Amino acid sequence: MVAALAGGLGGWVAGRADPDPESTPSIVAERASVELGGEPLDVAGVVASVERSVVSIETTVRTLRGPFSSQGAGAGTGVVLDVDGDVLTNAHVVEGATEITVTVPGDSSPRDAELVATDREADLAVVRVDDTDGLVAAPIGDSSELQVGDEVVAVGNALALEGGMTVTRGIVSALDRSIETQAGTLDGLVQTDAAISSGNSGGPLVDAHGRVVGLNTAVAGSSGGVVASNVGFAISMGVATDVVAELVGRSA
Repeated sequence: MVAALAGGLGGWVAGRADPDPESTPSIVAERASVELGGEPLDVAGVVASVERSVVSIETTVRTLRGPFSSQGAGAGTGVVLDVDGDVLTNAHVVEGATEITVTVPGDSSPRDAELVATDREADLAVVRVDDTDGLVAAPIGDSSELQVGDEVVAVGNALALEGGMTVTRGIVSALDRSIETQAGTLDGLVQTDAAISSGNSGGPLVDAHGRVVGLNTAVAGSSGGVVASNVGFAISMGVATDVVAELVGRSA
């Protein structure tokens, strides 16, 4: 409305202008300028701070139907919590898995892992790697400090592509979102427009300081008359760390 009214008013004044140029006041218009502070996001630096702590997770699921059995495979991502081999991921990444392996950056050989504990309603799980050689705990940030518009980076095993992790960048689009899943409602989510694909689940959402502030979990998809684009969701690390403390304590 402001732009439309300003344009209409300008046309009205021009139509009624005095034909005598000496009686017409001169108006000098100055172009407004806006300067924004802050440095551009150093994506390479952010990735360097967490890349050794992001692992790919592969699962095998065997299903028995009478005398017959079928086998499927899945892929996801995990975040190393400590040097003892605990890795955080989504519950749906390892749900129903009969075998779990973890591949650590710099090592092409998958390592055996076991499910320590899972919370399906929170969509969080902890798996433990047998071989802890070279594990680096991820730097964890304070997700309560996030603000809408903050730049973030998503890292994960997108589509299980060979050659390493996929990195995407975006911003925090919204905070404290709630979505419905097959297991129930997830609350307190961080919404981001950083691209999240299948295989990214369980991977970190990283802030501009290189700290993990969320666990990439879901992405909105288009269906029917609903169109979604770049709407992804991550479990905040504030929620995740509380759940993990309970899960690990319960399994001890």
